[in-house]
Amino acid sequence: MLTIIADAGPLIALIDSVDPRHAWAVKVVAPLPRPWLTSSAVIAEVTHHFDNDRRTLAALRKQVNAIRVQDPEAVAVLDLMMQYAPRMDYADACAVILARAEKRSVVVTTDHNDFATYRVPFISPKGRFY
Repeated sequence: MLTIIADAGPLIALIDSVDPRHAWAVKVVAPLPRPWLTSSAVIAEVTHHFDNDRRTLAALRKQVNAIRVQDPEAVAVLDLMMQYAPRMDYADACAVILARAEKRSVVVTTDHNDFATYRVPFISPKGRFY
């Protein structure tokens, strides 16, 4: 079975109906098999994006019910970030580490250009890249 690793962009797009990638997220991301895997850094990015709005927090909570949250070691995350500095942020580094650790995994992201350089399988609005 494929492990889906969720980045912040698709979670935001699923919640926000005015997001330009909402239709893609509903059509492509929402049907992907659950539970997904993500990091607390991704959850922090999503909550920050929505300014901790109660309505969107409730929508995020529904998504998180079907997501396992797992955090890589901070030193490993920072080491990986140093390899891709300044391009890679903390949440992206967590997703890459999780993808490398999980057999048959794919990151679902809206950051096509960044993930194209990280050498892990990913799905973006531009397609599937395995």
